[in-house]
Amino acid sequence: MTHEVLEKNAKKLLSDIDSYNMVQYPIYIPSKARPKKVTAEALEDAGLKYFIVVEPQDYTSYREVFQREQLVKLPMDNQGIDYVRNYCKIHAAQNDWEYHWQMDDNIKDFRIRVNNKNVKYSAKNILSASETYVREYDNIGILGLCHVGFAFARDNEVDVNKQVYSCVLVNNQVLANWRPDVVEDTDYSLQVLEQEYCTLLLNRFCIGKETTSTNSGGNDNSDAWRLKRSLGLQKHWPGAFKITEQYGRVKIQPSRIWKRYTHMPRGQKIDLNGNDLSNFF
Repeated sequence: MTHEVLEKNAKKLLSDIDSYNMVQYPIYIPSKARPKKVTAEALEDAGLKYFIVVEPQDYTSYREVFQREQLVKLPMDNQGIDYVRNYCKIHAAQNDWEYHWQMDDNIKDFRIRVNNKNVKYSAKNILSASETYVREYDNIGILGLCHVGFAFARDNEVDVNKQVYSCVLVNNQVLANWRPDVVEDTDYSLQVLEQEYCTLLLNRFCIGKETTSTNSGGNDNSDAWRLKRSLGLQKHWPGAFKITEQYGRVKIQPSRIWKRYTHMPRGQKIDLNGNDLSNFF
């Protein structure tokens, strides 16, 4: 599969966006100590169902905002975001889902990028189209949507074998786990690539987010926490990442490690609906 074909297929996806209106895979939203609807509201506006994944200590406060059937209660408190993400993956796999969505709880809207503008759009169309795109290939480990803040700088439709984050469609068959005390989205993406699955970042399908600093609850975002996670990333991927400081904050220097992974998505001959795709690629 060439990158030119990937770009062509992604452009077609965007041009036909209104024809995609069925989201097949479950949506999980890990959340901690902030029982309000942000991502949930954007999904509800599109008529989509979801699970809010919460700790036992938070269940009562979330129950005041969400319906019982919308909540998944974790077995234990304070086990870290890696524990929560792994629980979501196991929960989806045990219910026989091939893929599942994981979304941050502060996504305020979904957008498509057309004519150099980010246009608000229904989450249903965007997620459905993304699922269709994944099912056209047989070795996608995880797919992500682009943050609106980065979309303007990307000329291509899709990035292959790069980090994905915040709003991702996860292949439950990939034998990778989120690990503690590490930059988990970077680490998980690299684990996927090490198994010769691909990651995909759709640059024309975007999310807008509330800034972390304006929200209480959620993950710790202190410098000490960021440094601990950065050191954990260095431990798991020796020599791949350099820790620097920018504007007084800990930062991971962009790494060339991503260039190591040159394998490409493989097209399926038959999609999940039984349609022959031999002439599509």
